[in-house]
Amino acid sequence: MPHRTHAIVGDGITAFAFLQAARFAPGTRILLIGPNADAFGRGVAYAATDEAPWRFSYLLNSPADDIDSAFAVWLERNFDDLRARMQGRQPDWLAAAEPLLAAQDLYGVNAPREVYGDYMEECVATRIAALEATGVEVERRTDTALTLHETEGRLHLTLASGDTVTADSVDIAPGGPSTLRIEGDDGAFAVPTLFGNEARIAEHITAGAEIFCVGGNASMLDTLRLCQSHLPDADVRLVACAPDGMVPPPLVPRLPRKLTEPVLSRGHATAAPFLAEVEAAIAHAKAQGDEMREIRAGFRAHFLEHGLSTYVTDPDEARRVPAALRFWLRGGTRDTILDFARLQETGQTRMLTGAVARIEHGSEGARVVIRDAEGNERVHETGFVVNCAGAGPTSRYDPLTEHLLAEGHLTRCPISRGLEVGPHCALPLPGVRYLSPAVSVVGGEAMAMPLYDAHMLRTLVIRACAPPQAA
Repeated sequence: MPHRTHAIVGDGITAFAFLQAARFAPGTRILLIGPNADAFGRGVAYAATDEAPWRFSYLLNSPADDIDSAFAVWLERNFDDLRARMQGRQPDWLAAAEPLLAAQDLYGVNAPREVYGDYMEECVATRIAALEATGVEVERRTDTALTLHETEGRLHLTLASGDTVTADSVDIAPGGPSTLRIEGDDGAFAVPTLFGNEARIAEHITAGAEIFCVGGNASMLDTLRLCQSHLPDADVRLVACAPDGMVPPPLVPRLPRKLTEPVLSRGHATAAPFLAEVEAAIAHAKAQGDEMREIRAGFRAHFLEHGLSTYVTDPDEARRVPAALRFWLRGGTRDTILDFARLQETGQTRMLTGAVARIEHGSEGARVVIRDAEGNERVHETGFVVNCAGAGPTSRYDPLTEHLLAEGHLTRCPISRGLEVGPHCALPLPGVRYLSPAVSVVGGEAMAMPLYDAHMLRTLVIRACAPPQAA
């Protein structure tokens, strides 16, 4: 048989999961294609940054052993080096982690995201070395895939550079959709996203401007960390606005570790009674003293083993469940959320309720127009606006995903608006698999919880790559 060529499109943790989980015969040629292929495995979320005040400020949303038990072991082994790198930095991540360190629970810290990227880089190097030792060739292509076509059993990827790559099989693992754009979010006193705009935002932070965040999610918490990396806490001024007016609860680890074990009845005809049962189970867990980390991790483990079709028999009704679970089971970085709450007591951070309708620019700052649930508008005068909103109806995907949607090879769930793939993450094109955080349905099974979670993505890839008899 001629040697086969396999392409992996993407350069983040899901792309690496495909490289790690798949089995390749000697002589196979693997092409790793992505805009950051030279740092394959890091992606955008865990990228290494040049030396800057905010370097190492952005933290993982979850404790180390919730992200990856192997990472927790690696973190413990490399902690002395990490401690040296953290000296003199603000905000003082080590001091915030001290209670866990004192309890000898290093596995429970929320490490800097770049540090997780360091771990991923080591894992990638180890995997590639092992593949090459078996006669597998691995080549990196720093480029962006635009289209994919199949001709006579072979797959042809066109790249932004103008090159065409031909492969026998392709795994596609891009990032999620873009941030929801808001009128006026790219102007004199606003940026459409935090990442990549830190230096410009920092100019306004250090000038003493109030920073206004559209949204109350992880990106807003990162913006707070950016403020803290430039100013003493006493000088921080940050306002966030979200439809529910709430900051997610912190994911606080405790010893000994435990997971909430939900007990749920099967065979519901519609989503409503099942959701009522889940809500009662969450309330019961809280009444028993379970923290959100234990509840969220417990439900995640449960739904990875028991699909929603087990509980809600109608597929369309099952697809109505994740929206509620996403809200009920959300959580975030302990350190930053506790900082937000502490600064809220002194009025330095505030959370407003409403939806940002538009942003207007003046000569010295911005006017944020906020709409409440009844449609009434009010105006908030601020210094500089950072769009931290999540995805929305106007969000766009990477070019290859947009192409696959346009060609009908990839579809949107009409209920959740997430992406749908077939069994084992397969697309209709032979030899092509697809998985990203935007996927909400796999093989007709609605994902109970969103896939913005390294552990869940890795688990689905392992299942997709398993031999049919073991899948």
